[in-house]
Amino acid sequence: MKFLIDENLPLSLVKFLRSKGFTAYRLKDVGLKGAEDSEVANYAFRNKFILVTLDKDFGYIYHQLYRGKLTTLL
Repeated sequence: MKFLIDENLPLSLVKFLRSKGFTAYRLKDVGLKGAEDSEVANYAFRNKFILVTLDKDFGYIYHQLYRGKLTTLL
C-alpha cells in the first residue's frame, strides 16, 4: 500500500506508516507542497496512492471526479 499524506497531518503519521512497512510520502516529498486539492487528487489517482487528509473538500472532489477510482481517507 502507498499513502500520500496531506499537509494538514503530522510527520509522525508518515513515520508511523513507514515503520509498519508501508510506503508513505508527504505532499512536499513529491513536489506538491501548496498544490490545489484537485492537483493532489489527480497525482494520487495517477500514481495509485491512498490519499490521507483532514480536508473535507476532498470529499467533494472524490464524489465528483474520482468516485470508485481513488481511495481517500478523511
